[in-house]
Amino acid sequence: MHRSGSFPGRPRDRRRDGARDQAGPCPAPGGRDARRDHRAGPGGRPVRAIRKGAAAALAVAALAAAAVLAPGGPAARAAVVLTPAITVADGNTVIAVQTSGNGLRFYWNEHGTDTWHGEQVAANGTTYSSPSVAQVGGYVVIAAQGADNSLDFYWQPNGGDGWASQVVAGAGTTNDAPSVTADGGSVIIAAEGAFNSLDFYWAASVGSAWHQEQVAGPATTYSAPSQTVNGNSVNIAAEGPGGSLDFYWAANGSSTWASEVVAGPGAIASAPAITANDGSVNVAAVLTGSASSMGFYWAANGTTTWTEEILPGPYFGFYGTPAIRTDTGGVHVVANGKFGVLSDDATFNGTGTWQFTALTTGSILHGSPYVGPGNPAVTMNDGIENIANIGSDRNLYFWWYQGDGGYFVREVVDTSANL
Repeated sequence: MHRSGSFPGRPRDRRRDGARDQAGPCPAPGGRDARRDHRAGPGGRPVRAIRKGAAAALAVAALAAAAVLAPGGPAARAAVVLTPAITVADGNTVIAVQTSGNGLRFYWNEHGTDTWHGEQVAANGTTYSSPSVAQVGGYVVIAAQGADNSLDFYWQPNGGDGWASQVVAGAGTTNDAPSVTADGGSVIIAAEGAFNSLDFYWAASVGSAWHQEQVAGPATTYSAPSQTVNGNSVNIAAEGPGGSLDFYWAANGSSTWASEVVAGPGAIASAPAITANDGSVNVAAVLTGSASSMGFYWAANGTTTWTEEILPGPYFGFYGTPAIRTDTGGVHVVANGKFGVLSDDATFNGTGTWQFTALTTGSILHGSPYVGPGNPAVTMNDGIENIANIGSDRNLYFWWYQGDGGYFVREVVDTSANL
């Protein structure tokens, strides 16, 4: 059962802490809170790791085959599975995405309009993972795996021009997409490190020096991690050995990381997504098994008891990595369903009842042009759910929930020619 607000107090600081289309009504969210108190001083921040799993081969193969022949771009584009990142900066929705040439692009619109602006953050041959984007103070920041498995960081003042960059960690340090977020005025990044380790980086402010900690040693982490700040701690979720779901937390001001196994080996088939939710932590991941169900796990802050819920979804199940975001009094889990279904599950805290919405409907033979093999991303802007994804046509799409009509509106942010 999903709940918020009335969780018992925690004994210690830790964290689990244009033309438009319409889709069916989207339910209000519900979720749980992730927490962990970490690091004192100007660079305090929380840590969590999430794990990733394998995608459903049949669905991905079908969608990738369509992408290979997408008009307006070389066949080589099919080699890069594009997954956007989305957040809100200075009141506007912003999106970052790796391009087919391994460059990095950034998009923004003025809230309430359907006009999108795009710019190049980094040239081709610089970016080798899906990016992660966040607002930290008066800056929008992006983290991504760079050339030779480095970890790169970019920032721009809100409303500014041009991008500054730093190499957070050099060659051979980073094996998957990082997760970046703000912890107060500090910047924190979690990333899968060399030899399947889990690393955590923090800087006291945007542009200042980076500091590294090892959350978990070699042979512990087998997906991109997901992190959230939960009160005065950082929580991280990641896939562990044998498909387990592992959780880590540290109090702000401490470099000591605690760990828990949320679900044992053989449990999950995707990287997880994590969020803090009103005194609890929530984690979502695709489960193993022929049904390819979506698992949702929550624990009240201060406890080690995790509760699993199975979310409703498309008939043939899910694939890829889900995205998760809290809303007022609830939570949303957004994910790809097999054969072209872009799905949204939502619940109100405390109800245990989930509502499933299909933003698209595909088919076994043709899938959907609006759903590709990459993963969706979700954020909330002024109480409105915002989703970004790349279609099998290689276009970048933005979806927002029209509450008055009870449907999602779709916009084209950019076309495959620029991606």
